[in-house]
Amino acid sequence: MQALATFVMRGRSPAALVAATAATLFWLFPPFLIIAGAVVALVTLRQGAVEGALLMALAGLGAAGLTWLALDSPWPMLRVLLPCWLPLWLLALVLRATVSLTRTLQVAALLGLLGVSGFYLLLGDPAAWWDGLLDRLQQDLTTLAPAGQTADRAMLDQLLALLRSWAPFLPGQVVSAALLVVVLALLLGRWWQARLFNPGGFRPECHELRLGRPLAALTLALFGAAMLSGWPALANAVLVLGTLYTVQGVVLVHAILFKLQGSPAWLLLFYLLLIPLLSQLVMALGVADAWADFRARIRPRPGKR
Repeated sequence: MQALATFVMRGRSPAALVAATAATLFWLFPPFLIIAGAVVALVTLRQGAVEGALLMALAGLGAAGLTWLALDSPWPMLRVLLPCWLPLWLLALVLRATVSLTRTLQVAALLGLLGVSGFYLLLGDPAAWWDGLLDRLQQDLTTLAPAGQTADRAMLDQLLALLRSWAPFLPGQVVSAALLVVVLALLLGRWWQARLFNPGGFRPECHELRLGRPLAALTLALFGAAMLSGWPALANAVLVLGTLYTVQGVVLVHAILFKLQGSPAWLLLFYLLLIPLLSQLVMALGVADAWADFRARIRPRPGKR
C-alpha cells in the first residue's frame, strides 16, 4: 500500500492513472472505489484544492472513458463517482484546514443529512418512486421469464416484495453506503499521508476520534422520534448518523485494544463478527462513548506501556 501511495505522489499523471484504474475496477470488486477515493484524498490533503480538483477531473474522465468502452455509456461511472468524490474532496479540505478528524466527520454528518434531504426534495416520496421503478422491472422480467417457470417467478416476486419493503428507507441506505465509502477513503488517504510524511502520526489522531455529545444527543433524539412517529425520513437520518457512530465504535475498539496491548487476533475476530453480529452493538458503543469516555477509563495493563 505504501508503494502505491509513493507512486501516486510522483505526479498528476500517476495519480490519475491509479485513481481511474481503481475506479473502473469497481465494477469487478466494489472496494476498489475506496482505493480510488483514497488517491483523491491523499492528493487533496497534501497538495490542496486545485490539485485535488484537477485529479478528480482527469481520473473521472479516464474512468468514464474506460466504462464507455465496456458498457457503451460513461454515465454509470459518473453517477458513482460524483456522489463519492465531491464530498470526499470537500472533507479532505476540511481535514487539511482543521487537522481534526472529529471536525471532519461532524461535517460528514451534515453532508449525509443534506443528502437524505436531497432525496426527498428531488423525488418527493422516494418510496413511491422506488415502487414505480420496481413495477417497471417486474413487468420487464415477467415478459422475459419463460412460460411455466412458476418456481422462478415466485422467487422473483419474493425478491421484489423484499425490495418494496426497503423502499421507504432507500435514501438512508444509499447515503449511508456512499458516506461509508467516503469516510473509509478519507481515512485510507490520511493513513497514506502519515506513512509518507508523518510516520506514526495516524494512530494517535485516529484513536482520539470523537463525534461529540451534541451529535450523539441529536442521534438519540432522532432515533426516539423515528420510533414514536414511524416517519421514514427520521429513520433515514438515523441510518446516516448511525453509520458514522459505527465508525467511531470501530475506532474505539482499536484504541482500547491498543491500550491493553491486545493480540491482533482479537481484531481479526472482531472484524469477522462485525457485520453479521456486532454492527448495531458497535454503533451503540460509539454513541455511549460520547458520555462514558471509555478510553479515559481504561488503563494499560501492569507491565505494559
